[in-house]
Amino acid sequence: MKLAIVTACPNGKVSSVLSARLLEAAALRQGWETSVEIIDPNKSDQQLSAQDIEAADLVLVVNTGPVDLSRFVGKRLFQDSPAHALQDVDGFLQRAEREAQVHAASEAVTPQATDSSGAQPRIVAITACPTGVAHTFMAAEAIQQAAKRLNYDLQVETQGSVGARNPLSAKAIAEADVVLLAADIEVNTDRFAGKKIYRCGTGIALKQSEATLKKALAEGQVESDEAAAQSPARQEKAGVYKHLLTGVSFMLPMVVAGGLLIALSFVFGITAFKEQGTLAAALMQIGGEAAFKII
Repeated sequence: MKLAIVTACPNGKVSSVLSARLLEAAALRQGWETSVEIIDPNKSDQQLSAQDIEAADLVLVVNTGPVDLSRFVGKRLFQDSPAHALQDVDGFLQRAEREAQVHAASEAVTPQATDSSGAQPRIVAITACPTGVAHTFMAAEAIQQAAKRLNYDLQVETQGSVGARNPLSAKAIAEADVVLLAADIEVNTDRFAGKKIYRCGTGIALKQSEATLKKALAEGQVESDEAAAQSPARQEKAGVYKHLLTGVSFMLPMVVAGGLLIALSFVFGITAFKEQGTLAAALMQIGGEAAFKII
């Protein structure tokens, strides 16, 4: 079995990489050959070649962001979210093999027709947390998945530690029915003058994503300058809470790196790491012991 894996989570790069690597490791354990593409708007050096697609017996697309499926016409394809993929990667692969269907040309253009429909509620959102790492991107991914389930047209800008990603265009803001600010810190709202705005914290957006989108449409209001200044969502949380969030955010890269190394050690067999002096043992030691002990 030759498997082509495509992941695309524009506001949750960790989910993209983690999904791709864990699925690749699970496929290798089953003796499958794999080729992987992690879609990143800023990079184009890791794309499936025409030969990879032609040789693939199954194409697995794990995404919350847009993916051009037209190149997979005629191939057996299975598509789902990273949340489902990460719950049980081995079971996910088995389900993909069972339920994959041949991708038809008409299906490839369906998403574009849906996006251009004026019947969809249009929402633009900004997510931001004090450290701009963990909650910012997790909240963005949560509301993106909720919007997909609700068939809402949603665009999200993340204001993280590396600056704004996927910035909202003037056209998107003008066409939006409401602006959702899922933020724990101050967000400049000058560009949203005259638009309905709904505010909440990143925690609420993360845990109650569907309800948050529905409330934004139902309860969003045009804010006066005075009301915006008094909004509790604009006050940055300080003290112990902020320090805890900062610690969690800085630990995440270590957790992800350690988890990836542990997953890679399983490629050689579930218990291969027990044999001292092997690559599997080294990967397990670095990921399972060193990385997590540092935390």
